[in-house]
Amino acid sequence: MNKPLASCVPVYLAVGLLACAALMAQQIPGATELPSHPFFIKKTWPIGGEGGWDYLSLDSAASQLFIAHGAKVQVVEIESGALAGEVAGLSQVHSIALDETGQFGYISDGPLDQVTVFDRRSFQRVVDIHTDINPRALAFEPQTKLLFVVRTDPPGENPGLPRIRPNTQAAAPRNPSPARRDVPIDPNAASSVTVIDTETQTAIGEILLPGKLGFAQADGNGQVYISITDRSQVLRLDAQAIALLLKKDPGSTAASQPHTGRPDTAHVSAAWTRLDWSGNGRSSRAPDGVMRSFSLLPACTDPRSLAIDWPHTRLFVGCNNMKLVVLNAGTGEVVTSLPTGPGTDAIGFDANHGLIYSANGGANGSLTIIRQDVADSYAVVQVLPTRQRARTMAVNPVSGEVYLVTDLLGVNLAQPGGIGTLKSGPASGSFQVLVIGN
Repeated sequence: MNKPLASCVPVYLAVGLLACAALMAQQIPGATELPSHPFFIKKTWPIGGEGGWDYLSLDSAASQLFIAHGAKVQVVEIESGALAGEVAGLSQVHSIALDETGQFGYISDGPLDQVTVFDRRSFQRVVDIHTDINPRALAFEPQTKLLFVVRTDPPGENPGLPRIRPNTQAAAPRNPSPARRDVPIDPNAASSVTVIDTETQTAIGEILLPGKLGFAQADGNGQVYISITDRSQVLRLDAQAIALLLKKDPGSTAASQPHTGRPDTAHVSAAWTRLDWSGNGRSSRAPDGVMRSFSLLPACTDPRSLAIDWPHTRLFVGCNNMKLVVLNAGTGEVVTSLPTGPGTDAIGFDANHGLIYSANGGANGSLTIIRQDVADSYAVVQVLPTRQRARTMAVNPVSGEVYLVTDLLGVNLAQPGGIGTLKSGPASGSFQVLVIGN
């Protein structure tokens, strides 16, 4: 009678195999409850370009993907994967917001402390709007036509000190308005939100808020949500109430702006208002109903990104402890939490197909796919291995495709020195878009 296979394997080899299996289990994401048509990497579009990258935005009507990449925004035609154009002459792009008209886009440029408005047909820069220091996340609220610009201070930077701007020829000179200087920036207020009226393309006010702010998302129905990373909270802001507090003129119309090679500089509105709700010093309390905070503990620590299911009043929060938390956006109650993966970053929701995506840009990269059966029934249906550092994402609700970006790491063998001195880095020209579908 044949002996079982296990009895024929030497002990030391079995131990080695178990160790290798355990290592592989850590390195390669497994798939659970695979759907009948599992997702896979359908295409890879080489885009090229240099520098780091940040958020993506998709205009499904125009079939264009906008990528924050280094000192420019790259625009990719999603029908072909071809590079349609770019918005250049910036410093370090973080986020792109698109208005509902299809006419303008908005870019946060951290080192230049500004939001750049660009024409979405010509990709030409229209105007630079000065903000607080280091703007990053953007949320366009369509009912009020307000753009919420979230400031995130880099580590070690004192917001009370002046910053040195890069010597960029395309950057318009900053002419601070006296209205901005009558109240000094409070170094104890970790974050702020600059509010821009997109109809006049001017900054009309600023809100000082507690904690370190992260991602921002508008729900399309008058509410704006912002994650507070160091407090594991989410803030909900009533955009209409804030518009009234900042005295936005409801009858204002879009200003006519020249389309020149170098943008004009937008000045801060003379009616600039600062709302200090930071909880520090002389700060005031936000009026009832205007701002509310929701705790995510203990399910979520260090919330990174947000996505909204407005019909079901659900907020999806991607957390740094490899969790996706489902929050009741009305009451703030944590409905459930689901596992994601190392390096959880961007979250996307496809309402047409009832799917939630978590881009995990850890050492190996993965995409967690969660099915929504009804408002409060969720299940992880697939964990797709992607690529290292593929952490930011856009979802196409029309085609059901998901777009991730990343580059390839390599070493320069021509570098002088021994093997031990070699260091990995991005391979030149390897920046690419991964198209995920099923």
